[in-house]
Amino acid sequence: MQIGSSLHSWGGIERYIAYLIQGLAARGHRLELTCPPNSPLAQKSAAPWFGISNRRTFNPVAYGRYVCLFQKGRYDIVHSHFSPDFLTVGLAARRVSGTKAIMTRHVALPWKPAKARLYAALYDRIIPVSEASYRALESSGIPAEKMQVAKAGCPPLEPTRSASDVRQELCIDHETFAVGIFGRLAPEKGPGIALDAAAKLTCRARVLFFGDGPMYEEVLRRCEDRPAQALGFKPNVANWMGGMDAVAIPSVWEEAFPFAALEAMSIGKPVIASDVGGIPEIVEHGVTGLLVAPNDPGALAAAIDELASDPNTARRMGDRGRSVHRANYTVPKMAERIERVYLSARQ
Repeated sequence: MQIGSSLHSWGGIERYIAYLIQGLAARGHRLELTCPPNSPLAQKSAAPWFGISNRRTFNPVAYGRYVCLFQKGRYDIVHSHFSPDFLTVGLAARRVSGTKAIMTRHVALPWKPAKARLYAALYDRIIPVSEASYRALESSGIPAEKMQVAKAGCPPLEPTRSASDVRQELCIDHETFAVGIFGRLAPEKGPGIALDAAAKLTCRARVLFFGDGPMYEEVLRRCEDRPAQALGFKPNVANWMGGMDAVAIPSVWEEAFPFAALEAMSIGKPVIASDVGGIPEIVEHGVTGLLVAPNDPGALAAAIDELASDPNTARRMGDRGRSVHRANYTVPKMAERIERVYLSARQ
């Protein structure tokens, strides 16, 4: 049973669950899901789902439903993914003999010691999505024997439009180096840093923002006086990413394991990213992209200029990234890693 009852939108954790269901089903497992009715996860899930909506740390109504579901379903594994569900699901799973409770920690931030002790008692295994996430949990007091790093994967992006067609629509000529930033426009994602970097570029390049969020209007306004564009949310990310020369991830917080980096690599794009959290575990500096100091527009601009001035190197980095994705970060590889955690919990 995959637990997504607190997931009301469509973001990285929701995609993680959808990919995991797909990968585990292909390995012969029976999968079911809890999620809010009419949520994107419900609409896109390949598994049967039960409608439970949760926005609270402890939800007594959801607790009762979970206990009934777990007793009736006789699940070997109950796997929770987002913090509002952790306490309620962990307590419910402890009521059902034979069911093992698993949690994935999708961020690289520590817990307070009391919370760490509680979750270590409730859950049989905790899955950090990266070594950075592991270190944060270890510093919180989670015992090493409770944790097993299992990194995510994603399907390779498959554009349905040519790169030249996309660039023509965006009014980007073939001599301009296009850098795409994909995701939510929020302070921790560093759009302000990218805008400051755009103002410092010395090469013929443009920074394009694909996404919306609380900073969208500010980003749109600040794009007016620099080589940058804010396009808002765009469906079918494969087409837009396929039209870019590189993908940037200018985050200023401890990113645990961003899908944007995996997707860029899957489509053969070099990644220019902040050297924070789990990003260095994905992007190898000088091989699949460039890592820069966070909160440093000058360093980000210099990295863009470096690749723009040497497009052959940029293409080689993209090709290497595609190979790394296929070897390590596909959905089948992700499912294999998670399956190992499940089996270790059942021993």
